Amino acid sequence: MRRTKGAAEQTRERILDAAEQVFFEQGVARSTLDQIARAGAMTRGAIYWHFENKADLFNAVVERVRMPMESALHRVLETADTLDDLEELCATALLELHQDARLRRVYTILFLKCEHTEDMTEMVAREQSIKDETIKSLTRFFTRLLERDQISHAGEPRILAISLYAYMVGLHVDYLGSPHLYRMPDDASALVGCFFEPLKIGRIKTR
Repeated sequence: MRRTKGAAEQTRERILDAAEQVFFEQGVARSTLDQIARAGAMTRGAIYWHFENKADLFNAVVERVRMPMESALHRVLETADTLDDLEELCATALLELHQDARLRRVYTILFLKCEHTEDMTEMVAREQSIKDETIKSLTRFFTRLLERDQISHAGEPRILAISLYAYMVGLHVDYLGSPHLYRMPDDASALVGCFFEPLKIGRIKTR
């Protein structure tokens, strides 16, 4: 009997759930499609029906949680008018990491358990492309605010963009590795504020 679209989507979600758990427990390099199939109580054929290979499956696991966040980020960067909009988004991202178990698992896989082996070359290139586009969007955002005198002239937009990207990635990675150091949810706004406060008009001390 031909599978319905709904049944196919349910199977795809089961595969993603199983892959997420196996990747989280064993790391991407040490995980196999056989292990994922057993974890999801299905055959390898079912996996190959939906995904080309392990790298394709890994990308789908990551995109399932990242796409909504990226959409929100780029929407703010392209349309927001104030620094507060971006600051709020960054604080919300930390809160979601604290509150969402799936998000923590997937980001732990991405940041801490994804070895850059030969079969993951395409994934590494994709991650670099996403980073490049995010920094370009941040650069455009900071350029607009500087042109409107809405932030202190603390640095060129490109440097601000790279600095914020590195700061947020660093917070994510450190929280995932040492959550006991953080007092969430209270710390989220304070941690993000350490980056944003000096950029606000009148907050920079002149020499």
